[in-house]
Amino acid sequence: MKRELKKEQTRTRIKEAALTLFSEQGYESTTVEGIAKLAGIAKGTFFNYFSSKDELICDLQGLFAINELERLKDTQGPLVPRLQLLVFNIVRQFTLNKPQTRALFQAMLGSSAALENHNKFMMDLAEVVLPLVAQAQESGELRKDMPAAMMLQQAFQAYFGTLMIWSMEAGDEPLDTRMAMTFELFFKGIAPQ
Repeated sequence: MKRELKKEQTRTRIKEAALTLFSEQGYESTTVEGIAKLAGIAKGTFFNYFSSKDELICDLQGLFAINELERLKDTQGPLVPRLQLLVFNIVRQFTLNKPQTRALFQAMLGSSAALENHNKFMMDLAEVVLPLVAQAQESGELRKDMPAAMMLQQAFQAYFGTLMIWSMEAGDEPLDTRMAMTFELFFKGIAPQ
């Protein structure tokens, strides 16, 4: 158990170092070497935890989302507008260009271990979001004739589908614009009938 705790602490230090450097220098200017140095680890150790900087940014998006969702649990008022804002903020907080986004998908799908990490994150995220969806159903903000888990699955598909299609297109439409449109339609579809 002690070894697992040490591994989790190292992973956390890497994420914290990356967040610091991304906010100070931007994503493009931040190097794996810089992240490793700030985290107090060897560059090779970084690759024991993340296959690339792109995989790390995906992990950080998830951490940001879970932290923000935890805050929503204890707030009063309508949840749907705040959930829409959260999706928009995730996209704005972690600005990616199209090549980075494609690399992110390659990293996520490139190995069994990376896919397993992604799926674990999705389960952790679902654990936080499902009670919020159920709460929104009970308050009448979301339709009740669809199971909360089905709505959540559709939200994940809308997010990752939009991200993937946007990354493959030639135009220069900003991702936040596309994601805002996607989720405006999504939330209309799960609104009470």
